[in-house]
Amino acid sequence: MPTFDDALRACPLIAILRGVRPDEVLEIGAALVDAGFTIIEVPMNSPEPLRSIRLLQDRFGRQALIGAGTVLSEAAVAQVADAGGG
Repeated sequence: MPTFDDALRACPLIAILRGVRPDEVLEIGAALVDAGFTIIEVPMNSPEPLRSIRLLQDRFGRQALIGAGTVLSEAAVAQVADAGGG
């Protein structure tokens, strides 16, 4: 997994998958990684965000940083970490 600084230098853009469902996330993630994206965010107000984060982390975690946005509590931080998000 790249560091945040290395990932941002490699591609100074962050893909935000707002509203993307878990059944869509791997196809979209593949297109983003193939296009050179190295940071992918799943907002916590998206459908089943923790499942999407886990799917992305399992498939693309060596190529990209997978994280969450719209994280509003310490409990949510722990949930994201448990799902594999960074």
